[in-house]
Amino acid sequence: MNINIASRNKKKVPLVKKYTHEKRLHALLNAKASLSIEGMHLTALEEQLILKRANGKMKNKEFLALAMEISKNV
Repeated sequence: MNINIASRNKKKVPLVKKYTHEKRLHALLNAKASLSIEGMHLTALEEQLILKRANGKMKNKEFLALAMEISKNV
């Protein structure tokens, strides 16, 4: 992961380089493979939730709330 320090920002907050859709999808497939080795699998709903968060279409707070709701219904 590339992290650049914004030179004009006085607080020196690191900026994370955005990844392409293909790289995010590849990361999800790797995670699914790792889970599969352990005998666990993602549902279609869980995959959609992860992809929405990875693509920036959902805030982390929303993601965590929905993930908790899904985990309670299992």
